[in-house]
Amino acid sequence: MNKQQGFTLIEVMIVVVIIAILAAIAIPSYQDYVVRTKRADMMTELQNIGRQLEARKLAVGRGGYRALAANNNQAIQDLLGGYPRSGIALYNVTIGNLDSGNWVLTANPSAAGTQARDGALVLGANGRKCRGNSCGMGDEWRN
Repeated sequence: MNKQQGFTLIEVMIVVVIIAILAAIAIPSYQDYVVRTKRADMMTELQNIGRQLEARKLAVGRGGYRALAANNNQAIQDLLGGYPRSGIALYNVTIGNLDSGNWVLTANPSAAGTQARDGALVLGANGRKCRGNSCGMGDEWRN
């Protein structure tokens, strides 16, 4: 009597189906996790940029925000643009209302990046935060 060696086609197909089901659950969850992580990184970066703006305003001394806004914002150009700085830029950071002192940092997702369907992130000088259409002074940035 010969012993059976290897697997039958049915056994292999069952394993393939199980792997496909696991992948169908795991891949979207992982992609969502990556988007949330990159969003949280950008939120942290916006807060860092805000701190740097305040530090530069103090360093300029007389003139404050108006001095920073002079010459087409040359004193702060290194803070604006694509983030992260290395690799593919996922967000584009801009600043508004700098000369009034009530600046607003906006991080818009790049159209071609993984964050493309993520809403804009906004941080104001007064601490107001927005994510998409939700704005306030509380947990609007909550992932």
